Amino acid sequence: MDDIIRTEITPEEAHAWLSVVIRRERGKIEKLQMLRRFDSDDPQDDARHDDAARRAWAHLAQAGLHSHAPEGTPDLVLSNIELFRRDLTSESRRRIVARDFKDLTGRETVSAFELVTLMNLLISGKRAAWAGHEAALEPMETLADALSSQAPSALLGRTPSAPTASANCEVPHVLSTPPPPRLDPSIPAVIERLIAMKREEGIEEKTLRQYRSFGELFTLLSGITDIREIRQTDATAFRAALQKIPKSWGKSPSDRDASRAEVMSRAATLPPDKIGLSTGTINRHLDHLSQVASWAADEGFTLDPRLDPSKLRRKETVRESDKKDAFTPAQLDQLFSGPVWTGSESEYYQTRPGKRVYRNGLYWWLMIAAVTGARREEISGLTPDEIIEVDGIPCISIVETEQRRIKTLSSRRIVPIHSRLIALGFLDHVAKIQRDGHPDLFPDLREPKSGKHGRKLGRRMRQIIDDTLGLESAALSFQSFRHYVQNALEQAEVNDKIIRDIVGHEGRDVHEKVYHKPTPPALMRPAIEALHLRV
Repeated sequence: MDDIIRTEITPEEAHAWLSVVIRRERGKIEKLQMLRRFDSDDPQDDARHDDAARRAWAHLAQAGLHSHAPEGTPDLVLSNIELFRRDLTSESRRRIVARDFKDLTGRETVSAFELVTLMNLLISGKRAAWAGHEAALEPMETLADALSSQAPSALLGRTPSAPTASANCEVPHVLSTPPPPRLDPSIPAVIERLIAMKREEGIEEKTLRQYRSFGELFTLLSGITDIREIRQTDATAFRAALQKIPKSWGKSPSDRDASRAEVMSRAATLPPDKIGLSTGTINRHLDHLSQVASWAADEGFTLDPRLDPSKLRRKETVRESDKKDAFTPAQLDQLFSGPVWTGSESEYYQTRPGKRVYRNGLYWWLMIAAVTGARREEISGLTPDEIIEVDGIPCISIVETEQRRIKTLSSRRIVPIHSRLIALGFLDHVAKIQRDGHPDLFPDLREPKSGKHGRKLGRRMRQIIDDTLGLESAALSFQSFRHYVQNALEQAEVNDKIIRDIVGHEGRDVHEKVYHKPTPPALMRPAIEALHLRV
């Protein structure tokens, strides 16, 4: 405990926080054990999952959040490690830990390093609680044995005396049930409160819409509207239903008003390859269910302790790195030799060969992607004010604006502009837009009806790739630019942190996320110039 003094958290505070963590986790484990004893359909499988949780917490406590598990570690343990890792590194978990510690101690602030200490204590407490999970009900058994030893004989009918301290029997402490929260328990309401918190963290609207889409789909397929009513069997049935609905569900406005019967009837008319969501999408919905349930529990709602959607995640059959290809330099040469960059019939028919080059949003959009690795909405939603100069270096400043949100806090970054873009007149384009007073740097990339950025570009992108690269382009997408940039910079032996700062990825560990400063543009510029762009 003496070491903890240097973090400004006192030994008393550390002891109190660790006690809370252990008490909460043991309470959860005890409930699980009692429910398993009473009505588990497969006690052995439940025990297997409990042991996987124990091993996962032991690994994280011993080896750290970002260490690799030993070779031969069972898949169930690996999935638990990944689940706990995602939760512990999330901004929402850090906010909850800080809030709970403030409530416990009455503090007004928690420093970054104090938060690191609290997270470490949280891991240690959960490891200790799960280390004794098999003995969770021993206090109950001890009490039962003590009372039984004093029970009267059925023949003699003696009235037993009340247990005393001399019986060496400790009655387990029973936590009082907290008053129900004065919050709406409906799934849409819980999701909206979760979204409000995530919006404060700067999460982009596209990601937030996925939570709403999940909630609508879960209610449609399960018929459940109250978060407190969800059971593990409901989560299992939800996963099964996701494998039976049309792959295209949610893409048509009419889907929003469809009933479950109508959705399944439509699926019955489709060929097998058009039915069932992808493994990644199913896992994403299950992750959303886990996050929503966890948020509701943190709000004070009493949920089924056996509810664990993460147990239902399907194993991916394709490695993440193989799902989408990266462009090669040769493919980029071929792509940028197309009509958009060499001459088009007209601005409307910009993908048809012609004599004039139109330096509009479509022209700049893909080239910027090829030399920054920026996301689609980050580029299409740029404003003239986001083109800045830092230490004499022209840069793109990617921040949250009124035009569009960004995906995560780490997405906020400043990236130097490639010299080839400048040579092609990019800064002249910026100056013209500023003179015109337009809020968008690329006005033609905004959909006139919805006002959203970048959506129609997916179709244009697909058309351009197919026309220039043909059959070999099936696995390529806009994300392939991002993969290309990462691969090219790694092959050029650029420092990992510089790569992460260019593409907007989080640091590898809590220390890096909290203490590392962004890479200055002067250090980024050589890496940007190493990227291939022949236009």
